[in-house]
Parts: sequence; structure tokens; C-alpha cells
Amino acid sequence: MTTIWHQQTDDFLWDERVFKRDGHFLQSSHWAAFQRANGREVRFGEGGDWQCMTVVERAGDACRLYCPYGPVADDRAGLAAATEALRDLGCEVGADFIRAEPWVPVGREVLAGHGYEPARRSMQPDLTWVQDLAGRTREQVIGEFSANNRNRFRNAHKKNLTVTAGRDPADVEILLGMLHDVADNTGIRQHADDYYRRQAATLLSRDAATLYVVRHEGDPVGAALVYDSPTTRYYAHSGTLAAARSLHPGTVLLATMILDARDGGQDLFDFVGAAPAGDPDHPWAGFTRFKQSFGGRYRQYLGTWEFRL
Repeated sequence: MTTIWHQQTDDFLWDERVFKRDGHFLQSSHWAAFQRANGREVRFGEGGDWQCMTVVERAGDACRLYCPYGPVADDRAGLAAATEALRDLGCEVGADFIRAEPWVPVGREVLAGHGYEPARRSMQPDLTWVQDLAGRTREQVIGEFSANNRNRFRNAHKKNLTVTAGRDPADVEILLGMLHDVADNTGIRQHADDYYRRQAATLLSRDAATLYVVRHEGDPVGAALVYDSPTTRYYAHSGTLAAARSLHPGTVLLATMILDARDGGQDLFDFVGAAPAGDPDHPWAGFTRFKQSFGGRYRQYLGTWEFRL
């Protein structure tokens, strides 16, 4: 059966289908729209037991297909069909190889059996930390927070901390100020400012993201951008001012975003990336401890794989 790979159009609704398969936000039409805003070509394909959004990445004469957290397949047969369809598309566009992060309930040995090889490095985190929200009361969710986090959240008003949520792309400038402060104090490399501006302009206008700001006596001291699907909220980008560290604005901000997700009917809060247990020297170890102080569990993905054409 020949797969027809569609390009994104304004009336091409992919999100409902990918989320029904419990797929990741990075497989959605929303993320595809952001990729198009970055000047990239995206394609959508699907069969009865699989679907995939792939980015056609070109650099000079080189070309590859990249499927962030995809293809999404129901089973091994779906993976085989998706792989064959991707092979056909790769040949059509002149790709050298396929880079994929399959979202399918199989083991790594199955991927190897279909011709995939582990990539040298992961493009997206293959291990994350998540918190379950479905069927739980606010107090049950708060009960998973550490004692310090509970106290800081409940007493935020005593420190004149307030949190607002909105979808005004102009507020991304507040987030940029926080990210610059983090970079200046830690040396962490951030994306270029226009990357965040394009992301805010694309996703906020589609109601696919929310921008949070925490203020102390009216002045911003922290901000975060989260991605939103019908089932899951993703902790994407955040920063707080080093000078406000004693106020713990990041704790109040994150607690609010988790509880808002629960109140809005989302089932899961994905903290997006975590260090493995028992690895205190991992570069993400400190931030992982902060994430884990809100409760939750590990979730393991299959990682990044490549298929040579």
C-alpha cells in the first residue's frame, strides 16, 4: 500500500489523531507549525496502525528525515509499516538516512531487527520524570510535594509572590530576560532569542502552550513556557532571577503549573528530561532532584535511532 505523505496546511488536523494514540506533543500539528516557522519542510503520513510527522532536514547536499518521538505505532507490525513508508519518503526527497525516536510498545531489540541502529547521541531526552494527575484531588497532588515545597507554595502570598498564566506572545520577552539571567550565572547555552519568539508566536496563538510569570511585589522574578496537549502538560522552558533565589519563585511557579494542569483536566505533567537514578555526577542531577521534589515517577523512552537508506 502506497502512503501519501501530506504537507501541513491550515485545514490539516493531525493533533486529534496523534493524541488519540497517546503520542508526544512533538508529533503534533502544533510542533509542525513551529518547524515551518523555522523554514523547515514537514510531512505527515499514516496507516491503520501507525502515524508520523517527520521533518525534512537539509544542509547543503545532505538530507535526512527526523521524526521527533515518532513514528507512533500500535505494535511491531505498525512499526514495520511506518519504517517502510519512511524509507519510501526518504528515497523520494533524497535523504541519506532516517533519524527516529519510535513511540511504540516494543523492546530495543525489535528496533534493531528492523534495521535501526542506536544514534551516537539522543536528540530528545530518552528518560523523563512525570507526575500522574488523572483521578487525583488537588490535595493528593500537593501531598506528593516535599514538605518544603508545600510550605513555599502555600505561603507564597506572605512573600508577595503572585503567578499569572497567559497566551500573549509579547510576554516571551519576560521569559527571555529570565533565560539570559540563568545563562549569565550558570554558563548554560540557550537557543537564540528568535527561537523562543517564534515558538511563542506559533504555539500560544494555537492554544498549544501557556506562558507563566511569577512576580514579587509586581516585578517579574521568574517565567516559564509549557506545551499543552489535551492529556499532557510539558515543562519546556523556564528561568528565575538569581537575585530572587531566596524567594524560591521557581518552586511556586512549578507547583502552580502542575496544579493548573490537574484543574484543567490533563492527565499527566511531563517534566521533560531527567538524570538516571544513582548518577549524582550527571549534568542534570541537580535539576532532576528539584523535579523529583514534586513527586512522580520515571518514564523511559526508546531513545534516538537511525536507519540508513
